[in-house]
Amino acid sequence: MDVALIRLYRATHDRRRLEKLVDRFRPLVRSIALRYAQGGEPLDDVMQVALLGLVKAIERYEPQNGAGFGAFARPTIDGEIKRHLRDHGWAMKVPRSGKELWARLREARREHPTANDEQLASLLGIELSELRDAEANGFALQTESIDFRVGDDGGTVAERLGREESGYAQVEDHDEIDRAMSVLEPRDREVVRLRYFDEALQREIGDHIGTSQMQISRILNRSLQQMRDQIDVGPMPAPSSDDPSVPAP
Repeated sequence: MDVALIRLYRATHDRRRLEKLVDRFRPLVRSIALRYAQGGEPLDDVMQVALLGLVKAIERYEPQNGAGFGAFARPTIDGEIKRHLRDHGWAMKVPRSGKELWARLREARREHPTANDEQLASLLGIELSELRDAEANGFALQTESIDFRVGDDGGTVAERLGREESGYAQVEDHDEIDRAMSVLEPRDREVVRLRYFDEALQREIGDHIGTSQMQISRILNRSLQQMRDQIDVGPMPAPSSDDPSVPAP
């Protein structure tokens, strides 16, 4: 009956007949997909790939070769799932050889559930260190959200990640200011330093430099403009006057 249905579909390529074949062999597809879903891959995703393998088997099956369709379809579906997991099912990049060894190890564990690591390595013809590497590769199949809770304290992965260090930005700001101040004359640079680094009043700076508060205000205005031109980041705020009697520039 299976052969007759397949031949009828192959002769007509009627989509309804294909859907009937897919429904007929869905239990076989599901039994194969379940084996791979146990490794962490969503069952629905594996089923979609397995059904694609089933359709390929229907298209390729040649009954004159003597094998029943089920025996022919099983390795075809199995191979389709393995290729999908190898090429698309990994959350992190792993070399193809690593993916293939991990798949062999998973299959060996399924066939020999009581075997220890040394016995499995011997069955696979690999060193114990290679088996450990294959197990580590398996962790790259899926990743957890950074909101996943870990540890005894129940904290999330995100809470354990490093945070941006504000000191880096401060260093960059200081470098930028030093570069901007490098264009100033020594006296002007000293006025800027006293006002904005030492937070001295304009009157105090004038007494220190030996000039008027009005002149200090002009020096600051001119210096800030030169610094703005140097770093080209837009207008800087005008220096505030310590004395309301000093006119705004």
